[in-house]
Amino acid sequence: MTRQFDKKHAETVVATAAIAVNRFVCRAGTHAPAAPANGNQDSIGISEEAGAIGEAIPAVTRYSYLVEASAAITKGAYLKPAADGSGKAAVGAIGDHCAVAMTAASAAGQLVEAQIVKHVHA
Repeated sequence: MTRQFDKKHAETVVATAAIAVNRFVCRAGTHAPAAPANGNQDSIGISEEAGAIGEAIPAVTRYSYLVEASAAITKGAYLKPAADGSGKAAVGAIGDHCAVAMTAASAAGQLVEAQIVKHVHA
């Protein structure tokens, strides 16, 4: 299967910890933590490249990009950063999400096309 995405905008993030490619990231320069523990460090987008501490990497912030799944995900599911702080996509809920799965993943480690949407935290 060909991987697809529709990148509209990106923001530069300077890594303050190692960042893996295809992960939710925050402005603090780390993988995005899960809410509510994230304080003001919501996901701003999905890392387009991996980066070591001090490196500047692009984070896709608008429309869609590929994100690594933390578990099986169905097409149309709400997505949020995984609770383990890895920045991988976990299944969210109507009251807690930052993206919507446009494709499915049958297991952890697979890439899902995620439509990046306005964050909701109930």
